[in-house]
Amino acid sequence: MACGVKVLVLLTVTYVLSDALLYENGRSYRYNYETSVFFNDLDNKGGKYSQKGTGFHLQMDVDVSPVFQFDDSQLFRVKITSAKVTSASRVNQEKILGSLLKYPLYFELNKDTVNSVYLTEPDCIFCTNIKKGIAALFQLQEESGKRTEVDVSGECSAVYEKLSSNSILKTKKDCNNIEIAGQFSSSNEALKVSVNSTTTFNYDLNNGIINKVSSLNTAVSIVNIRKSINGAATSSQIFTLKNSSSTSNIIKANSIQEAVGVAEKEIGKSLILSLLPSGSEIWQCGPKCQPATSLAVSLKDDLVNDKIASLSSAKAFLKMVKSFRNSGKNTIAEVFSSPESYYIIPQLIDIAAATQTGPAHQALMELLNFDDDSGLAYVERYFLAVAYVTHPDDFILKDMLKISTQIPIDSPIKEPLLLSMSAVLYTYCQIPQQREHQVVKDIKSMLLNNITNCKDEVCELMFLRALGNAALPESMVLLLKYAEESKTTMMSFTAINSLRRISQSYYTAEHRRSLIRIFYQNIKAYDSSVRVAALNALLRAGISLEELKEILQTCKNQEEFEISTYILKRIFDEAELNMNLKKTLELLLREANVNNYNILSQNGKSSALTSYLANTQETNGTYTLSFETTNGGIMKRSGMVVNLMGENWKQPFMHFDIYAEGLESLVGSEAEVEEPVDEEIEEESVEENVIEPTAGMSLTLLDVLLKQIEFFRGTTGLMSAAWNAPSELTSAFQVNLLLQDHSERVHLSNGMIVDIQVQGVASLDLSGLVSISLWSRNSHSVIKNSGGIYLEGTMKLDSSIIKAGITFTGEGESVIDFVTDADFYEMPLKLCLQMERPEFIFRQKIKRYEKLKGLNKYMVNYQRNVTIPSKSFLLNKANSLQCIKMFQDQE
Repeated sequence: MACGVKVLVLLTVTYVLSDALLYENGRSYRYNYETSVFFNDLDNKGGKYSQKGTGFHLQMDVDVSPVFQFDDSQLFRVKITSAKVTSASRVNQEKILGSLLKYPLYFELNKDTVNSVYLTEPDCIFCTNIKKGIAALFQLQEESGKRTEVDVSGECSAVYEKLSSNSILKTKKDCNNIEIAGQFSSSNEALKVSVNSTTTFNYDLNNGIINKVSSLNTAVSIVNIRKSINGAATSSQIFTLKNSSSTSNIIKANSIQEAVGVAEKEIGKSLILSLLPSGSEIWQCGPKCQPATSLAVSLKDDLVNDKIASLSSAKAFLKMVKSFRNSGKNTIAEVFSSPESYYIIPQLIDIAAATQTGPAHQALMELLNFDDDSGLAYVERYFLAVAYVTHPDDFILKDMLKISTQIPIDSPIKEPLLLSMSAVLYTYCQIPQQREHQVVKDIKSMLLNNITNCKDEVCELMFLRALGNAALPESMVLLLKYAEESKTTMMSFTAINSLRRISQSYYTAEHRRSLIRIFYQNIKAYDSSVRVAALNALLRAGISLEELKEILQTCKNQEEFEISTYILKRIFDEAELNMNLKKTLELLLREANVNNYNILSQNGKSSALTSYLANTQETNGTYTLSFETTNGGIMKRSGMVVNLMGENWKQPFMHFDIYAEGLESLVGSEAEVEEPVDEEIEEESVEENVIEPTAGMSLTLLDVLLKQIEFFRGTTGLMSAAWNAPSELTSAFQVNLLLQDHSERVHLSNGMIVDIQVQGVASLDLSGLVSISLWSRNSHSVIKNSGGIYLEGTMKLDSSIIKAGITFTGEGESVIDFVTDADFYEMPLKLCLQMERPEFIFRQKIKRYEKLKGLNKYMVNYQRNVTIPSKSFLLNKANSLQCIKMFQDQE
């Protein structure tokens, strides 16, 4: 009887107590293991591969031996006995990989989970990653179900489906890397790079032993804004049992730790405890890596002001960003101080701001002097560039907050600083975990408290605009209070526009009532531009059927025919893109008290029109042109909004708004009252009808409001602007911006790692010229929007032994001219607007390669060109008729 008990105990400890696997101690299991990885890009037709991929195929013989068992844990030894690598795309290209044969790997299997991995200390990272990929195949749950497990690919969601007693299907996805240092991505959905990796495993078991397992792992990176720019890595594994045999390689010990110590003595090397996820190699700049100092010299001709908005400028910018990210503070400072950099300092400031590393930021802080007026141009350029950082760290916000406390309110850099800091705060808070950081609380408190301490309108406007960039939901009550109670049009208009970035979900019933009171002028009279701003905010927040009906009813008032015309066209135009609004409007148009002549037949010149700037499979670019005029036919406010729209996102790209007040007195028209005032409204709440002639422009780029530009104020200012207006194209705004910025490592199921880097650059220039003749009472102006776009992405193996990957790029440069001709010799004013774009070519280039020491390097290049024809854009029918009449009169 005692003998029988001993046999039973021996049998019990001979097998791992796993739900799925039962490997016997004292036996060695020989497997044939094949794994491959190849790179390609996806075409536009159903996500198929466009070409044959490049990469490598590895074939190995592997001995897997259970060498020790303690309770529910079993220690396995993995030893590769033969290994060769062949080209995935070419025949007769193979090589023996002796480095994989040198050392074994041990792993602990606790029931159905690989708990620990023990690496031989001298083994190379590539070698241990391959062996970890093998060990991970033994992590298997027998029953159907879902769980989170730490795998060779990181922390993953695994779904198991038991197909039969010997067959299990495992699907692995949503893997998060354990080590995230050096990884980042944009929080902006439009500018994101979508990366997806999914693996399926098919297990064939025989009495608890893996007879065969095959897997397919696909990792794809896609640029959201243009999905045809992409890359894909595909890896496969086939692990097949050849035979098993008895072995004397059994470790006698009292614990796993003790067994590992015995194994160290057997192999004569130290074993290092590790987690199952594969590890990245440490890269250093090699002899071919050009230092930032010499790179800046070689690229300086492409970084000068004259090259802004060109492809060469965008490419040079990106090369320098990459170089600065691998440089220390002293090196970057040396680039700044070099005599060769004298004419490109503004562009180097753009580069250092986009670098977003501690050393680059420190070098910038040493370069910039926030107290000396002679260096204000550099300081303003920095505030412009840093407003568009893609993944800001808290040290940027902390320094900006510190600087803001040291700069007086009347400093010319105070407003650019506040606008920039608020924009950085908005980006920083897109990561939910960062919203409660102390620096966020400090900046919010500063913005909300300081505006109440302002002593004049200039100060209040400054903080209102900053709050618009910050988009703080807690500021909504304050903004609407300023919108309702302010005494000037500019204050109310700015306060309402500062709601633009705040999500619809934050609007309460009281917020909506406040906007409705402004639109209907329930408390006081407002300028028409303020009422229109309130309407736009309501349309963004979502408008009910009854609210829309009441707003349309206001268009019956023909005394205010220009604002009625604008309201009607604005609503109908918005309905073309907003399906919810369109359905609501269609319901109302069935009612006779809405669908009638008095409401729908407006005779004003004001207009709003949206049309397509570009139309592709994945992204639509729209432009919205709005013209609001006074009842006397004088332009009051005109604007152009460019939006980019994808399947699930909308990205404001550019919005420039030209405003004018009090121009009637300059063209000799009869004095015009802005809006009729109800006698019951208190007299002090009404603005004076005689308004000082004023004009200016505001520019919002990528939803970040920049410092407002005032063209002139008063008749004297107009005369000065007329005499000093540039008769040749003069740049008003230049910048290089990093749009896409993505760095990620995808750990494949075979243990290899794919490094993904995607960066996109916009090099932009906004130039203009104005010719004004006070004698002839006419003007001609040109606003030229020029830009060069360059995007570069790579997917490559993170390995010093096997090198393979794909590089994909997209590039193009174009210009849009916005031409305005005005004739104000006699009333009514004649105005002709034209918008044109010449033909341009967008190029996509793909390079795939594979390289292994001892084998011939292989590379494939191909290119796709898309020609976008020239176009003259429709503005509106009334404008077209006005242009015809105006140019006929000149003949």
